[in-house]
Amino acid sequence: MKRICLLVCFFLGLRHLSAQTFTVTGLIKDTTGQEIIAANVWLTAGKDSLHAASNETGRFTFSGVNQPAFSLRVSVLGYETWSKSYDFHNAGSQIDVPVITLVMKTSTLQEVIIKGKQAPVVIKEDTIEYRASQYHLRENSVAEDLLRRLPGVDVDKDGNVTMMGKKITKLRINGKDYLVDDIKTLTRILPVDMIEKIQLVDDYGDMARVTGRKSGEPQQVLNIQTKSELNKGVQMQTIVGAGNDGRYNAALLANYFSGSHQLSVSGNTNNTSALAGTATNSNATVNYRDQPTKTLSLNASLMGGHTASNIQSLSNVTTVTNEGTLYIANNTSSYSNNDNYAFYGGAEYKPANGDMLNFNMNMSLNTAQNVNIVSALQTGYQKKDQLTKNIISSRIPVIGAGLFGSHRFNTKGRVLSLSLYMSYTGNHNDQDGTNDILYYNADSTLAKDSLLHQLLNKQNNDFITSAQVSWIEPVDSTSSIELRYLINYTRSDNTQVTDWLDTEGKQQRIDALSNEFKYNLSQQQLELNFRKNLRKFDYTLGVRLMPSGLSGRGTNGEAPAKLHSTPLAPVLRIQYKLPRSQFISLFYNGVVIFPGYQQLQPAPDLTNTEFPIIGNPLLKAGFTHSVFLNYRSLNTANTHTLFVHLAANYTKNKVVTNTVTVKDSFNTVKQETHYLNTDGDYNYRFVYGWSKRIQDGKYNFYLDGTASYNNNVLYVQDVKNYARNLAMSQSARSNMLLSWIELMGGVTYLYNRNVYIPGDNNTTNITTWTFNLVGKVYFLKTFAFGFDANKQLNSGYSGSLSSNPLMANVFLEKMFFKKRLTARAQVFNLLDENARLSQAINGNSVTESRDNLLSRYFMFTLQLDLKKFKGSK
Repeated sequence: MKRICLLVCFFLGLRHLSAQTFTVTGLIKDTTGQEIIAANVWLTAGKDSLHAASNETGRFTFSGVNQPAFSLRVSVLGYETWSKSYDFHNAGSQIDVPVITLVMKTSTLQEVIIKGKQAPVVIKEDTIEYRASQYHLRENSVAEDLLRRLPGVDVDKDGNVTMMGKKITKLRINGKDYLVDDIKTLTRILPVDMIEKIQLVDDYGDMARVTGRKSGEPQQVLNIQTKSELNKGVQMQTIVGAGNDGRYNAALLANYFSGSHQLSVSGNTNNTSALAGTATNSNATVNYRDQPTKTLSLNASLMGGHTASNIQSLSNVTTVTNEGTLYIANNTSSYSNNDNYAFYGGAEYKPANGDMLNFNMNMSLNTAQNVNIVSALQTGYQKKDQLTKNIISSRIPVIGAGLFGSHRFNTKGRVLSLSLYMSYTGNHNDQDGTNDILYYNADSTLAKDSLLHQLLNKQNNDFITSAQVSWIEPVDSTSSIELRYLINYTRSDNTQVTDWLDTEGKQQRIDALSNEFKYNLSQQQLELNFRKNLRKFDYTLGVRLMPSGLSGRGTNGEAPAKLHSTPLAPVLRIQYKLPRSQFISLFYNGVVIFPGYQQLQPAPDLTNTEFPIIGNPLLKAGFTHSVFLNYRSLNTANTHTLFVHLAANYTKNKVVTNTVTVKDSFNTVKQETHYLNTDGDYNYRFVYGWSKRIQDGKYNFYLDGTASYNNNVLYVQDVKNYARNLAMSQSARSNMLLSWIELMGGVTYLYNRNVYIPGDNNTTNITTWTFNLVGKVYFLKTFAFGFDANKQLNSGYSGSLSSNPLMANVFLEKMFFKKRLTARAQVFNLLDENARLSQAINGNSVTESRDNLLSRYFMFTLQLDLKKFKGSK
């Protein structure tokens, strides 16, 4: 604490060592709202004259301005010269002038307007921005078509969007949260001609947006910016389709715009899942946004969804133990019926520049009915057959509310920010399970038959309160210090009740398998940091004290859980702007990780009787050290982009599994999972993406790759072991976008190696080559023929799961009524392939899965596109 106090005094002392100077920033646009790049800006303050140029986002910055009264003059080729004088004597040291709008010059003699060419990609500090107009999309294209062309973005065959290896799950429209069950429900129907920009944002939360201080890993958000001229009118797109075997598809997107009012309704229903069986997915969303005054904006969203499925799958599980290797062949039938509802509402009040008050609330309810039937055939060090049937019903209600406010003081530019969030999450789960096990002798003859009928009731209720306060004190025009305090408090009430039923249906409570476990978790952070923000160099240094504790107790007389941790960690974030739109950043993050309820509660969980889970109330808190390095480059002259991401993580006192084999009453082995703390768990990750545009985007080339190495620690029979995983992927893609043809192709190589140490023959090597080709040919003005093909070559899987599918889909479409109506005939899974493979790793087990695919089917679809905006015909 003495060192912290000295550091505070040192930072405060810096304020008196420098004279008052000002930082002036601004944004330059043209009359269409387009940012202007490389504009010359002159600032005159007294006898001083400074020069700057607007960057790729149209912004300019002057540092070290000696007085708040100054004149600005802006000139750029093709625009009228602009000038104006300002006096900001009542402002703080950070001055942001109003948006500067330039008017284009015109030549009446030649009747030519000169306008700068727009860059297709703009890289900002935490945002990558793509201009839709630069990607040559045809009429009736949708947002997903645009996303497939963007460098650094990958859209898989199911419509899932990933950026630099991370799946994007949060969507915003014009900077406001847009509530959807899955973002592909919107990206597959939102017309691209409504889109001005696509932005991929590293979101660190409200506090970071106000303070400029970022901590932890960001959430990646997809923000779709619509065209500014679409502020009064209506738009609707609807799709209806029907096929053989009862297949159908229907979707609707309708938008109403009237100034600041916007109402959006979207929904879809279909039974065209890629997996064999039956699967029905339906959802609907209503989003409303309004700005009744200049200082107040409102938004609300309501969503409902229903999913019903009947899916079959196969999997092979290999489990390494000191007893030997256990092989399990699973045949699974899953029936599910899920309903979910959600509401989100928010209000934002901005009474003055730098002041903000934001309120939001969310409510959701998810109910599910699931039936899982699994046939598991065990071989290896023992032979045993298990037939399990579980009927599970669950209900998960969530309610939360948050308040965030910030105030920028007029004097010295001080900033005070406060946030408060409270939530409740429940999970009420009932399971009715039967477990029939056949035991075999050494000569494979049947020895015994055991039947267990079990009822499990689990109740989990979490109450969470989070509060945070931040005070920023400027040192001079380019530096400041921040004092921040955060507290997260969680109260968790958990109950597990186990009953067994005999053959006559008599119910008996099993006290040894029942328990009530409650715990309280408190996590605090006290942080002091110093930030220096120069024109090209921005860094934050400081210290963070994280006192945290957990206390809990069960009802079965076990030892109480008491965990305490008070680590002191550095605060480090450095960002440097290199020439020609290059950014490099380095930051460190340290976080306390507490064990969860299942890892703590000591009553055995017999959801799967052959694999009991037993918690440990004496676990310690872990601490994870993380280092991240990011590099982003945009070369507008050579039209190429490069993104690189490096990450390393090391966890001290990580909670890991201890797999123990124990004899049951039939003298065979069960595998119990226990938990303990250990050191030595670490991982590395490398991701990159490169793209090149030729002839104004008519031809594009992409290279993407990932590599990760995981050194996972696990215990087997109380002996420390290591599971080391190396995973690599490399893809090369290209596309040709001409007026009469669109062609996209690529190849991807995946390699996955798993090694268990110690052990003999405990190594798996999985490789997958994937070749894909997508094309669309336009002819006779209103006709189009399209196809997509995907071929996989798999090796390293067990023989029973061997599959190398070639998936192909084709369609023919015709447009009517000035392209407002599109009729499309489609064939899916043309070659009638039947399976695809995947692999997952969990502790000392590797699972190889085979998902059966939907057989070939046909679909006829009609798509109607209507829109009417002010001034359009």
